[in-house]
Amino acid sequence: MTLTETPATFHGSQRNCEPWVGYIRVSTYYEDKISTDIQRAAIKAWAKRNNRHIVEWIEDLDISGRTFKRKVMGALKIVEEKRARGIAVWRYSRFGRSRHGNALNLARLENVGGRLESATEAADTTTAFGRLQMGMAFKFAEFESDRIGEQWAETREHRRAHGLPSTGGQRWGYIWHRRRLDEKGAIHPEAYQPDEELGLLALDLYERAADGQPMGSLTKWLGRKGYVGTRGTPWQQTGLTRYMDSGFPAGWLRYHPADCDCPPADPDGSTHRAALCKKRIFIPGAQELIVKEDVWEEYQRRRKLARDKPSNNRAPSYPTSGLVVCARCGGATAAGGGATYGAGKVLIRKNGYVFRCSARKDNATCDGVYILRTVVEEAVRKRLREWDAEIEAEAAKLAAEAANEPEKQKEAPTTAAGRIEAARKRHRDRLKEIQAELDKQTSLVSRGIIPEDSYIRERDRLTEEQTGVTAELAELDAATGDPDPVKADYLPVIRGLVDRWEITPVDTRRAMLRTLLRGVWAYPKMTGPDGEETAPYAVPVAVWEEAPAPIGRRAAA
Repeated sequence: MTLTETPATFHGSQRNCEPWVGYIRVSTYYEDKISTDIQRAAIKAWAKRNNRHIVEWIEDLDISGRTFKRKVMGALKIVEEKRARGIAVWRYSRFGRSRHGNALNLARLENVGGRLESATEAADTTTAFGRLQMGMAFKFAEFESDRIGEQWAETREHRRAHGLPSTGGQRWGYIWHRRRLDEKGAIHPEAYQPDEELGLLALDLYERAADGQPMGSLTKWLGRKGYVGTRGTPWQQTGLTRYMDSGFPAGWLRYHPADCDCPPADPDGSTHRAALCKKRIFIPGAQELIVKEDVWEEYQRRRKLARDKPSNNRAPSYPTSGLVVCARCGGATAAGGGATYGAGKVLIRKNGYVFRCSARKDNATCDGVYILRTVVEEAVRKRLREWDAEIEAEAAKLAAEAANEPEKQKEAPTTAAGRIEAARKRHRDRLKEIQAELDKQTSLVSRGIIPEDSYIRERDRLTEEQTGVTAELAELDAATGDPDPVKADYLPVIRGLVDRWEITPVDTRRAMLRTLLRGVWAYPKMTGPDGEETAPYAVPVAVWEEAPAPIGRRAAA
């Protein structure tokens, strides 16, 4: 027997002990921060007294009990998989402070025969009275959470009334002086004093933005200069935009109105409803101004123009940019990068590798979708080929019917709607002519009748005109509200995309797709009732088709 070995007699017997999961949560509220060591020791003592064995420990550090987007869901899964009998906590309040989440997750636990036990609150939850005690403990935990929330709301209101930001803390461009008592007992109120260097830099940023410099350029400029935010990390474009839009350097405090009629946030989520609503109110703050009023007003005007600018007027990176829709929430997606290791472990970066849900990325209010860009584009091309065959037959039928109708006297349209419709017809006819000319030029160069450089010049000219006409047609479609589309009108667009996808510039492809598609709905990987997994897939939806209904922001538990 080696020195590291001990006789089996000295080993505690765990064969007959019930397996349990020990769950520890440390709250974000400072008065409720109970040490993890205290919680762990109490749970261990409870397990020893009751012949239980903790097979796994799960910890949520600095996490609010109002949300169930926590590791505790992993503890539930362990019980559901029959690897443990139940979950042990220091107190029931550690499990959660949300009445919705507590009820749902407790039911989920009990449905598989699991139990929840408190190490410091004696309650036999196998009896009616014990379950009443546990319910009362949850009610008190919910009451404490609501009371803390009300206190913070009163504190924020008090600060706003004194011209201070509701959350306090550092503000970039300012020196933060905390409220304090001096040696003589005099109270020095909280104040924000402009920083000599950063204050001038903040003014420079607003002036540059007011002159039309984009946020991305300003972010890079700060990075090149080596400036960081209040947390000591380099600026990101979203953070810089949020800081400048707040108006704090211009003497304003921005907050979400308490009486706003926006829908409430997910009761079990960690995102406040203010983060999901665009309504904001500006009130004067007590801080000294860095940015003058005229600069601030011009900045706001520029920002409004940027927000209202249609996305199809911005330089696109990919043909489906701005068209992919998250099928869970019906919201927008953004292209994201990826990376892989090639030969010799060389890191290969792939820009625009995937599309991902913006709500998932920005505030985690949706479980989102993660789909390869190549999957989306292949689905679009496949659907275009299907529409080409379908619409060609329909167009031939309409042409035959038109040929059998007697000639009608053409009158100039007298109404605004009539003039818009006539302009739309002219643009559609011109698109047909451009497509026919492009086909002719391709035929000529392939047969060697014209040189390739002549073909390229003519192709680029026609493609540029095609982009302009397509954009104008999109504006006319928008001007008519939501016109009843005729599928045959889109045949030139579809045929142009099918035949010339590879050689058509990205911005032209995207402009043409925007006239044709409501969007491309991206569906996440899902598991069917039979346990079979379905890979992420995309469904292009034409303007003459109904938009699909969202499948739900959250995946089924």
